[in-house]
Amino acid sequence: MKSSLLLVLGVTGIAWMLSIDPTWFAQPHTVWSIRKEAIVLSGMLSYALMAWLMLLANRPARLERWLGGLDKLYWMHKWAGIYAAVLFFLHWMIKLVPKWLAGWGWIAAKPRGGSGSAALLGPQLTGLAKDAGEWTIYLMLALVAIALLRLIPYHWFRKVHRLFALAFLAVTFHAVVLLPVAQWQTPLGVLLLLSATVGSITAIRSLAGHIGRSRQHTGSLTGVERQDGGIVELHCTLDDAGMPHRPGQFAYLRIGDDGEPHPFSIVSAGDTPREVRFAIKDLGDDTRRMQILQPGLPVRIEGPYGRFDFADRGSGQVWVATGIGITPFLSRLDWLARHGGSKQPVSLFYCGGTPAGNPFSARLARLCQKAGVTLHWVLRDSDGPLTLAKILSDNRHASQSTLWYCGAQALGDALEKSWRNLGLPGWRFHRERFAMR
Repeated sequence: MKSSLLLVLGVTGIAWMLSIDPTWFAQPHTVWSIRKEAIVLSGMLSYALMAWLMLLANRPARLERWLGGLDKLYWMHKWAGIYAAVLFFLHWMIKLVPKWLAGWGWIAAKPRGGSGSAALLGPQLTGLAKDAGEWTIYLMLALVAIALLRLIPYHWFRKVHRLFALAFLAVTFHAVVLLPVAQWQTPLGVLLLLSATVGSITAIRSLAGHIGRSRQHTGSLTGVERQDGGIVELHCTLDDAGMPHRPGQFAYLRIGDDGEPHPFSIVSAGDTPREVRFAIKDLGDDTRRMQILQPGLPVRIEGPYGRFDFADRGSGQVWVATGIGITPFLSRLDWLARHGGSKQPVSLFYCGGTPAGNPFSARLARLCQKAGVTLHWVLRDSDGPLTLAKILSDNRHASQSTLWYCGAQALGDALEKSWRNLGLPGWRFHRERFAMR
């Protein structure tokens, strides 16, 4: 996934190299001549990443398919934001540090006189554009910190996160005004114009609340089943034709008129598009409020999203889940049970505590039997931590199968690392990265 970020950075770097005088590389340079080009390069690298993350934030369907699902798209969105903030900070430091060094007498002062790099709109807006860039740096760093701090409630994170669109528009003003006129007729100028156009359109769509609107469905909450372990299953009935979905996908759910939409895995098999079910675990303030819901409330569901749909070219499948990560597998089991069972060997390894204390145990056993799926209930106290070696030793078909994982990040990282160390093809390892921040 990070290869696309490297592609954005690589294209930007090539555009910069094609946009400067080739003799520049052979000339002797001072700190100030290097600083001039470094400011342009670092600023354009950060800006191109910001345009890319604004495009990703709009959840375009084609990009979702290309990247392997919305969870992967948002994973990339997160890292694009981190890289952009780091580069933006570096851009700021490149501008300030030489001035500090010159003021302390450590390096020669900047030569006076024109530099031949007049701004596009003249000196009238130059000062304002510089101020906009400086204040946006503070905003960007604060927004990235808020996005990474899990202590901040999700609904506040969602609301504050929208300020990224305003930050992008401010940076666009900064970049368009300050890019030297001569650069506009170069590949770097073309790239800036393209990034500004795409990024500004997507930023305005975000501020106007248009993201995902075409994929929204309205309905009502028709059933609430409270289970052990702080889990509640919500039954939603949608209006009109409903929302066709496949097992393993997820959707954004908003109940009532207040609050922010949350992404949750869909538990229903998808045979009846108007009936959509979610199993939600109490993991914080927002999910805790869902434990006391009553039928009759209006719902708005946006989706479906995700490519965790069990479609592959392997000779069998191995499923691994922890805790509430079992939900996409429940959806697939339900579908298989309704359609004659699995036509290929499937083994499910579930790290879900003891069967007696798990609210899904009875349903899992019943659905696995009907779907023809072998269930391995992993008990950490007696079995120890689950490893890929244990999975392969218990299943003859596992080395030729695809592995589908949904659950705790630590176990997912360990399994993925072991998978790669064995030289198994990366396309046969599927992982649901359901963390949206």
